[in-house]
Parts: sequence; C-alpha cells; structure tokens
Amino acid sequence: MPDKIVPLSKRYEAHDQTFDSVTVREPRFEDLLALGEPYEVQKAAGNNVVIENTATVAAYVRRCVVSPDIGQLGVLGLADARLVREAVIDFFMPSAPPASS
Repeated sequence: MPDKIVPLSKRYEAHDQTFDSVTVREPRFEDLLALGEPYEVQKAAGNNVVIENTATVAAYVRRCVVSPDIGQLGVLGLADARLVREAVIDFFMPSAPPASS
C-alpha cells in the first residue's frame, strides 16, 4: 500500500522548517509484532464497541510518520493531530467489500 499524505488545515513551522502535510507509511509486520492491534472490538448490550488503545496508537504514529520528523508534530492543532491519528488507524480498518457485479 502506498504512503498516505495527510493534508493539514494550515502551514506549520517547527524547528525552522515549514510543512502543510504529513506523510504516513503503512505499518509493517515487525510493527504489528512489537505493538499489537491499536484497538479491540468487544460486545456490549448486543452491539460491537471499539475500544482504542491510545498508547498503542501513539506508538504507531511515532513509528509510521515518514515526514516531517515526528519531533515537529508537537505544533499541530487538535483537528490536524486527529487527522494524522486517523490516517494511521485507517490502515487497520477492514476494507469495504467489493461491489457486486
């Protein structure tokens, strides 16, 4: 799967560099073995409930952000930080079933 480029809502500056997008790579086998799944699904009152492991998601973000350097992302606003987090989690989501022909 190709890297994902996450466009941000504005241009940021950190450590004398500017950026307006974040590139995220797909997690690899070694990442999965080291970190495990970023969420689990449990049944509650007959419904599936997704429980996110925030520490694991954070570890995947640290491993999978290609650019800018992870140290620069501390300046991101909340909405943009959520976009980066969601880009990483999306790699773990099941893909949609193929359309029937």
